[in-house]
Amino acid sequence: MVSLLGQLNNNELCSFSIEYDEPGDAAIELKIYAFFLIFTRTLSPEHLNEAIQCANRWNESLGIDNPDRLRRCQIVDEMITLRTHFRDFQEQYRALFSRNDRFKQTKSIDDLDRAVEVAETYSNAPDNSNRADCFFMLSILLGKRFKITGLPHDLNRAIKAGDNVIENMRQDHPQRHVYLNDIGCRLAERFQLSAGLQLEDFNRAVDMLNTAIDATPDDDPHRATYFNNLGGLFGTWCSRGGTIDDLNRAIDMANVAIDDTSRSPTVRASYFSNLSALLRRRSHMTGSTEDLDRAVELAEMAVAVTPECHPNKAIVLSILGNAFERRFRRAGSIGDLDSSVDAAIRALDAIPEKYPTRTDFLSCFGLRLAMRFERSGAIDDSDLSIAVLDTAVASMPEDYVAKAGCFQNFAHSLHRALEFAEMAIDATPQGDRNRESQFGIRGSLLEMRYQRTGSPEDLDAALSLYKEGWNSHIAPPFRRIYQADRAAAILASQSNWKESSQLLKEALDLLPALSPRSLKHTDKQHMLERSAGLASVAAATYLNAEGVESEEIAYNALRFLELGRGIIAGLLMDMRVDVSDLKRKYPLLADEFESLRDQLDSPIDEDTYRSFDEVSSSWESRVKRRREAEDKFNQVLKTIRTKPEFCNFLLPPTRDELMAAADPDPIVVINLSSYRCDALLVQHNQIRMLKLPRLTLAEARKWARDLRLAHQADITPMLEYLWNAVCRPCLDTLGFRTERDSSDNRRVWWIPTGVLSQLPLHAAGLYSPGSKDTVLDRVMSSYASSIKALIRGRPQCSKSLAPSPTARALLIAMETTPGKGALEFAEREVAMLSQLCPDLKLQPIRPAPRKADVLEHLDNCNIFHFAGHGMSDPQEPSRSTLLLDDWQTNSLTVGDLRDYKVQENRPFLGYLSACSTGSNQIEGLVDEAVHLIGALQLAGFRHVVGTLWEVSDSHCVEVTKVLYETLRSEGLTDIAVCRGLHLAVKKLRDEAVEREGWWRDAEGVDRERSCYWVPYVHFGV
Repeated sequence: MVSLLGQLNNNELCSFSIEYDEPGDAAIELKIYAFFLIFTRTLSPEHLNEAIQCANRWNESLGIDNPDRLRRCQIVDEMITLRTHFRDFQEQYRALFSRNDRFKQTKSIDDLDRAVEVAETYSNAPDNSNRADCFFMLSILLGKRFKITGLPHDLNRAIKAGDNVIENMRQDHPQRHVYLNDIGCRLAERFQLSAGLQLEDFNRAVDMLNTAIDATPDDDPHRATYFNNLGGLFGTWCSRGGTIDDLNRAIDMANVAIDDTSRSPTVRASYFSNLSALLRRRSHMTGSTEDLDRAVELAEMAVAVTPECHPNKAIVLSILGNAFERRFRRAGSIGDLDSSVDAAIRALDAIPEKYPTRTDFLSCFGLRLAMRFERSGAIDDSDLSIAVLDTAVASMPEDYVAKAGCFQNFAHSLHRALEFAEMAIDATPQGDRNRESQFGIRGSLLEMRYQRTGSPEDLDAALSLYKEGWNSHIAPPFRRIYQADRAAAILASQSNWKESSQLLKEALDLLPALSPRSLKHTDKQHMLERSAGLASVAAATYLNAEGVESEEIAYNALRFLELGRGIIAGLLMDMRVDVSDLKRKYPLLADEFESLRDQLDSPIDEDTYRSFDEVSSSWESRVKRRREAEDKFNQVLKTIRTKPEFCNFLLPPTRDELMAAADPDPIVVINLSSYRCDALLVQHNQIRMLKLPRLTLAEARKWARDLRLAHQADITPMLEYLWNAVCRPCLDTLGFRTERDSSDNRRVWWIPTGVLSQLPLHAAGLYSPGSKDTVLDRVMSSYASSIKALIRGRPQCSKSLAPSPTARALLIAMETTPGKGALEFAEREVAMLSQLCPDLKLQPIRPAPRKADVLEHLDNCNIFHFAGHGMSDPQEPSRSTLLLDDWQTNSLTVGDLRDYKVQENRPFLGYLSACSTGSNQIEGLVDEAVHLIGALQLAGFRHVVGTLWEVSDSHCVEVTKVLYETLRSEGLTDIAVCRGLHLAVKKLRDEAVEREGWWRDAEGVDRERSCYWVPYVHFGV
């Protein structure tokens, strides 16, 4: 029965002690034990008095010679002695709390110092039977003083007092779990601030906090706090030397605390703030906008429920400011930057002037003012930033523990930047993950000074810092890649191509870590944008390092480009790959692969819950499930690759696979970099490299910029440049030197890199009288984002599509679009196509032009033809959209189409007769094919026809007519799509020439109208 009482919670135990009224000595003793057990848990003197009174009544009826009398009297005596000690303890605590309460009211360090002195006096008294409790109070007060002063001496003394608590505390002390938690927190703080990893402090802190959790009943409200503290400790470990798995574990623990809704609002505010800081850190490592938005939301809630006079007000405001600052760095919203400045001002208002820790808040405030000055140019922000940072430096104690972070903030501003950057490195312990970022800051500043002074010492120092940052294996991958990229650039400037190439090769291997499958596609884009062009630079550097031409070298350069480009599309293609062969031989393995890929390939929906606690729980559970699914998915991939027939399953293409992809049509991969430009020519029997000395990155950027600024201006100089610099050398080398015969199927697959993918290689040529020196006259052209994309798409393709009796053509005509100009030819285009459908053995379907209706029919169509407005988003290409009736409230975007999977039906053709459906204006993402054409390909369409920029409404009808008439004549074959578009574009060009003459010699020709045939492109398999 006694053991059963120990299993009851406090409320059940209180009910038992009141209601239990069984007769007999054993029943009375059980009741005494219940009262005493409540006292040991709660330190309630009332329950101890009840136990003593009950014991006295228990002894009254007992005879003097009863053999049990001595035992019962000893029980009473021990409880009375305990009550005496407890009263002494209460008196001592009253004295301590009076000093502590005075400090809370005045926030005077003098009052806190006096409280420490009183606690020390009681703790060191030799006859004090409550020494453990007094040492605990001393540890708390010293911990408070450390948070104010930032002086390590106070923290070390607090930990020493904690050790004295353990030494003097009984194993059955009722508050043992409380004391262990607090001591663990002090050790965690010292671990966070110590030089090196200091595993002893970390391991002791983990043991203390885990023991505290194990010793706490499930219904005890302290338990949530202990989980919160343990989560914070693992978050610190992640920043020092741990992995993303450690950070995920920390977030899981913090969520346990969040789930406890029984605590007071101010206590829960600390849980919100801790989880906010952890999510902000994870967002920084992974690029997750979901984590970052949740971090802001949690921090705002923490600030809202924390009273203005609460001692933690400055801390919760600081965490809110950090979250807003990180989101500004991620998305660039000036509103977030303003909010981070406001939070810094409010945090400073909550910190007394004399507190040394005010330095940290000043440094954050000064940094954000400097950031706002850089963004807005407001001179007041610049002046105030300098004044604030100078004040922070002047007020910083010599042994201030947080000075590394302050110096890093100073270095981010332009005021005395190099000096502070060096001080930040010196103040940051070895093994700290933040040390690597400080290498990058100082390296960048030294490079800037080198640009002004030309000092080779500055450049060598920057190179050394970047190398050290790259070799910091605990740093996040994106930072290491940045350091390698900068170091490689300096080495290249010194013509040290070998070492530069090796660095970039190793950095390329880290690129997949920037875009885990569990991350949202837009977050993958953000992370990969930071490393834009890395593959092209790596390939160019490698070619310079080798210095000779051979098939082996050309193949290796091509591998770099295949590894480092189209990463997001590659991940999606991997997950949507046909596994019919695997299913035939290893059905259980195929089923597991499909189950996990379906989890990872499903879009991440927004939560619609009303309650914050429901939203938080659902969101983190979903993130955790996707993370676990990715881990299992990678394990399944390893298992599949152990099977002899599948050893290359979803690995980059081999040399033989690359050459097989070029049978029968050659593939031209054009690498664009600032070091050199080359074409890698892939044919069915060889891979060759061709130098392109007339092609330069600067010139390509100029033409791409000119196109964005004036899409339909005279582009003949650009077409001539592309011919001379790129297309003619490639076609001549491939043997395509003469005009193509009308019955000839010769075709070239163009795979341009970088900004070259925004230019019309298929239209390049010399447009002078009688000239046949054009791509259109020599070959048919198709485009692909990578050779991998061609290989992945082809196994599912047959040479022709035999339409079933239910084959359908989904036709959308947007003659009028809300908020946009009318397209009078859109309906005529679709009506013409509708009449052709019977000859194509297709049933025309024309649903309401709304997003939901279009997606519903997209799943079971063979052809999707859209005639209307397309809109390219210059800031976020995933938001580029096809404009339907409801586009203003529910647009059909790249993201929607990319997430929509129609692989099982494998539609034959998506025809986007709209403006800019192949446009992506963000240079950092041009290698990722984030546009409407690419989205339809990833959704599962075998062929997609689209446009690079704006097109003429009337000429769209002509292109459509010729292409579909070609399909009617030749059947729905792969080559017929390419030939149909080629014939349509060539017909428009020839008509323009016949009507207006060759452009170079024509007078009065409206060249803006003469180039309407150029933007049409074909992507396919």
